[in-house]
Amino acid sequence: MLLFLIFLLPCALLTYSFISKDKKIILPVFAGLITASIVCACRYFFSYEHRLIYSSFGQNFAYYLIKQDFLPLLIVSLVYALISRDCAEYKFKNFFPLLTSFFAVYLPYCVITSSEIYYQAYDLFLKPIIYLAMLTQIALCLVNIWNSLTSGKIVFIVLDVLIIILYAIYPAVSDALYAIDYSFALILVIGILYSLLPLVFLIIKIARK
Repeated sequence: MLLFLIFLLPCALLTYSFISKDKKIILPVFAGLITASIVCACRYFFSYEHRLIYSSFGQNFAYYLIKQDFLPLLIVSLVYALISRDCAEYKFKNFFPLLTSFFAVYLPYCVITSSEIYYQAYDLFLKPIIYLAMLTQIALCLVNIWNSLTSGKIVFIVLDVLIIILYAIYPAVSDALYAIDYSFALILVIGILYSLLPLVFLIIKIARK
């Protein structure tokens, strides 16, 4: 049951490594894995993972945004950017291996520790797809931002930043909607559309090369 959840992000990372053929991704991958291991260990030993599901969308949204989504995404990126002595271009272009390796450990941990009895199809299948779509879209936007910075296209930078914010926040929205038993059919449709957009952009980008 857990195979898709556990192996989706590692498989995506492995595919990325084969396509990019860049040995420099080893460091961000290693950094993401180590960071995730430390965070998971700290959560396991110093916090209570099981919680009551709130009936309020806002309370659930805040929980998922802080613990599983935007805050980990932001902190890991900022810490790596501050610690790493590599150039800005390297940091921008290695967002995907860094955060995908992090969430490859962190996301299964969050799902497994939050479920006491059984796992839902949403957590096992749709959730990892949504997180992969988030990481892919943000990575594509960061590359676009770097290219726009070098060419001085400010309008495109603003657009990419807005897309990043939207994609960074939506996983928490989806989790919160599911937690309050919102229409699963609607959550599924929005999740599929949300996940297909980065795939379309990626195919277009590859086709242009």
